[in-house]
Amino acid sequence: MFSLKNVSKSFGNVQVLKPTTVQFRTGESTVLIGPSGCGKSTLLRILVGLIAPDSGTIEFDGTQLTTKNIENLRLRMGYVIQDGGLFPHLTARQNVGLLASHLGWAKDKVRSRVDELAELTRLSVVALDRYPAQLSGGQRQRIGIMRALVLDPAVILLDEPMGALDPMVRPSF
Repeated sequence: MFSLKNVSKSFGNVQVLKPTTVQFRTGESTVLIGPSGCGKSTLLRILVGLIAPDSGTIEFDGTQLTTKNIENLRLRMGYVIQDGGLFPHLTARQNVGLLASHLGWAKDKVRSRVDELAELTRLSVVALDRYPAQLSGGQRQRIGIMRALVLDPAVILLDEPMGALDPMVRPSF
């Protein structure tokens, strides 16, 4: 699914990602483990095209990521950032359905997909009409996961998505 060749990234004089060559294959789960500040989140941001690497190349499903194609390719990637990254002025339902609505999905289709994902993640339907500040940390994490899944992407990139979830809920999705 992803192929990285000599990808590196620095911020100023600090190299946060040394030249890295790795493949993430379709159908496999890969976990990045390391101490805080070792480049895990930076690597995920590079994969989803939010930041550009200083060197190297990245391919997604056989296509090299470029500034010209990243927006279209990103539609095939689900991304959950640390702490959910929800828009505080939108309800949970609006946060989850934002991209689908932007892409022109019918309102009924968006509502149905959000409800389906709420059931999958065991999120109370009542919580969907609340704003992020009115939700618990675990509920906000579920919303972030639902937002990443809404378009049924080919790949899901998760940046510490389950830290706020109860252990009984984590293995269920």
